[in-house]
Amino acid sequence: MLKRLFSHINEAWAYVLMDRLHRVHGVQDLCIAPGSRSAPLVLAAARYRRDHPDVTLHSHFDERGLAFFALGLAKSSRRPVAIVTTSGTAVANLHPAMTEAFEDHRPLIAISADRPEELHGCGANQTINQLGIFATHLRGELRLPSPDPSWSAGRLGRELDGVLRRLHGVDAGPVHVNAPFHEPLYGATGQQDFSAWLADLEDGRHESTEGLEPDDLPRLTGPLLLVAGRLEAEEAAAVLALGQRFGIPIVTDIGSQLRLLRDPAVLEGPDLLFASPRGRAVLEGVEQVLQFGGRLTGKRVNQWLSAFEGPRWLVSRHSAYLDPEHRAVAIQADIPAFCRKLVVLPQTDLGLTPIARELSARVDGFLAERFSELAAARIVSEEIPPTMALLPGNSLSIRLMDMFARPRLGNACVTNRGASGIDGLLATACGFAQRDGVGVTLLLGDLSLLHDLNSLALAARSPGPLVIVVLNNDGGGIFNLLPAKEQGEWFETLFQLPHGLNFQQAAAQFGVRYACPVSAPALRAEYAEACARQGCTLIELRFAPGQSAELLQELTRRLRDDQTC
Repeated sequence: MLKRLFSHINEAWAYVLMDRLHRVHGVQDLCIAPGSRSAPLVLAAARYRRDHPDVTLHSHFDERGLAFFALGLAKSSRRPVAIVTTSGTAVANLHPAMTEAFEDHRPLIAISADRPEELHGCGANQTINQLGIFATHLRGELRLPSPDPSWSAGRLGRELDGVLRRLHGVDAGPVHVNAPFHEPLYGATGQQDFSAWLADLEDGRHESTEGLEPDDLPRLTGPLLLVAGRLEAEEAAAVLALGQRFGIPIVTDIGSQLRLLRDPAVLEGPDLLFASPRGRAVLEGVEQVLQFGGRLTGKRVNQWLSAFEGPRWLVSRHSAYLDPEHRAVAIQADIPAFCRKLVVLPQTDLGLTPIARELSARVDGFLAERFSELAAARIVSEEIPPTMALLPGNSLSIRLMDMFARPRLGNACVTNRGASGIDGLLATACGFAQRDGVGVTLLLGDLSLLHDLNSLALAARSPGPLVIVVLNNDGGGIFNLLPAKEQGEWFETLFQLPHGLNFQQAAAQFGVRYACPVSAPALRAEYAEACARQGCTLIELRFAPGQSAELLQELTRRLRDDQTC
């Protein structure tokens, strides 16, 4: 039953907001940043938590890190997560995570406290225009008035429901609720009966909308190739069952939830298959492509798809178009239902599976020649425990994992590939690790960790195993693979940005266990120990700048020159 006694309208107003979030829209995690103007919201959250033990409060001193932490929670729990901030630039710090949530359809709620309208435009402290601050990276926005008894609780609830419904359905995503408050913000001691004000508050129930299924499915004859992009677990299971049922090979992205699974239907090391002359020759026999989900990591896979001249369908539960080449026929559908209804004619076996396995064996020999970032990605994929999730960081790390991961047990794979930024990766991993005590391995680069260094404070509080494997190549290693490498004297100062730093003292400052193995056997041993213990371990691997680029170029040359590949 909703409370009826409050000290003043600010408290009642904020409590109704919290109740709407939890009871109607399924919010169980409230992420709190410190501040003064947000005190009515923060205290309401604390009081609501006292009455509802299934609600959890999380706090962090940095709004940007807190927002990515909330994003990780939303990915893990697959429920909406709310973030409460004070006014001013505190709100702006949420923008990177809100952008990622928008592109990845994750239900975050930014609840920003604000000064009342009469204090805008007159030099009042910590007052900026917060409406529209997230620009086009929202599914909905609501600007509330300052709490006023003339606005009944029923009207407040309806206004909130109108924007919070955007958290649900096939095009779910982040929303912003801006909540100004008059002073005194809190501190009244007497209790008033707000029963009359609450009288018209409706129960409210959100109705989820599902993706549409096509009435006429495409006629698929073959030879057919399945491509799995960014998918949820139940979607990946449906795509795998489709491939198994009709004997169709599946090219998997690292974010597909299938890349780390060893199964006859899943092609091992798909990026290398597209780099091999023999692999490309066999792929010429593909006549149709059915892709599920977008945002593919592998450059060669994307290049092959852009040049593919046959029919290609791209199925997604969202309405957003996900083909950068604008050549695929988009189908918005519920992927599991789509796969169950699909009927495919008997397929011709092109022989891709044995070629992929031969390539993987050759890569094993190549990686054994020298301890490298490439080998580190392979080792992590081989040693990760069966129940642990993997979060490959953006830039070089995710590409190495996409290319060199050995499929085994089908570990969950979490990615921030909506906007693909390198900021907030550690905080996202910390948020994901909060749910159900699941262990997480984060593989990321040195610049990514420097971007998010103060989130080591969150990592130090991790309830379960959290292993941070940082590939320290002294700057932006990805640029050695890009045209920027040819910019001569400008390459280091404007692109690579060498810093000469390591992370041993940072780990000590935040109370995080640290290791720095220098060989493949040492990495295996340190990683196994880190995965087996509770709490966070930071494993730093130091490599020479440009080493990965040189090795990737050498591997590509060997595959090109060896016609048996």
